[in-house]
Amino acid sequence: MKEIESGSRRGKVPGNTPEESFKGYSMEELRYQRALISLRKEFCRSKTLNSVNNLRNPLSGRKNDASGWIGKAAGVVGVAGKLLSRMNIIDYAMVGMTLFGQGRKVYKLIKGKK
Repeated sequence: MKEIESGSRRGKVPGNTPEESFKGYSMEELRYQRALISLRKEFCRSKTLNSVNNLRNPLSGRKNDASGWIGKAAGVVGVAGKLLSRMNIIDYAMVGMTLFGQGRKVYKLIKGKK
């Protein structure tokens, strides 16, 4: 009973015996650690540059979403929505008349070619 209480438990804890103590990294482990740190540094650098670029040009982050004509149309709709939300009734009437006149001209152009 005395032997169990005195110290036999401590001897079985990993890392306490001289055979299990740390003897250093191998060359392969050192290369792996250097590559891992380099990769983390590169990711951090690109993330920082991307954040700075987004701060300088807030709309440049939308380039990936605004690909092709759909993105351009969405931009036009957004601007048109802002403009139309600030207009009064007379402005709506003027825009309607202008669009109607332009539509009539396009219709005549298409109808005359057939």
